[in-house]
Amino acid sequence: MTVYKITSASKHFMAMFNSYYDSDYRDGEFVSDRDYESLKLEVEHFNNNVAYGPAIKIEEV
Repeated sequence: MTVYKITSASKHFMAMFNSYYDSDYRDGEFVSDRDYESLKLEVEHFNNNVAYGPAIKIEEV
C-alpha cells in the first residue's frame, strides 16, 4: 500500500480547501492510496481554480 501526505502552503489554504470540499484534512495528514486519485483531482482543481497557485500538495511518502 502506498501512503501519501497532504500539505498546505498555509493554514488559511487548508481551511479554504476543507471548506470548499466539505472535508477536514489537516496539514501533514497521511492519505491512503485508496483515496489518492479523487483527492489528487480535488487538489489540482483547487490549486488551478480557487487558489490560482500551488496552495495544496499531495505527495508520496
